[in-house]
Amino acid sequence: MIVEIAALCDAATDQGGRLNILGAFDRIIAPLPFICPQCSAVFRIRYQRSEAITNSFSLSITNLQGQNLIPPLESEIPFPPLGDFFESGTINMILNMQRLHIAEEGKYLLRLRVNQMEVALLPLFVKDTTPHEPNPLAN
Repeated sequence: MIVEIAALCDAATDQGGRLNILGAFDRIIAPLPFICPQCSAVFRIRYQRSEAITNSFSLSITNLQGQNLIPPLESEIPFPPLGDFFESGTINMILNMQRLHIAEEGKYLLRLRVNQMEVALLPLFVKDTTPHEPNPLAN
């Protein structure tokens, strides 16, 4: 099993096995707290004939201290059997997230696990641009 594509993006669709990705990003620079109205985690996975079984998936987004930004998402996903002509197949996975709430600046990690093995790791960098009053005691 190989992850061919892993991205956090504004939107994605699957049209007959064709994966369409719009606006891939790895950073958010905004005043905090920030609510991302819509985004998607997208994965395209290539699998071999022997892997055409039902697989256990887990997706999490955590900060560096291991605290979840969203509750971990878990699912069982069957990889379809392959016809005689094909030696491998692909599956597109799109997780749409609505109103993703980010309260703290820092680095977040989006992890995809298949059968409890990490197969993709994406960083998300969040920078707070909220104006702050200067500290008069800093001098």
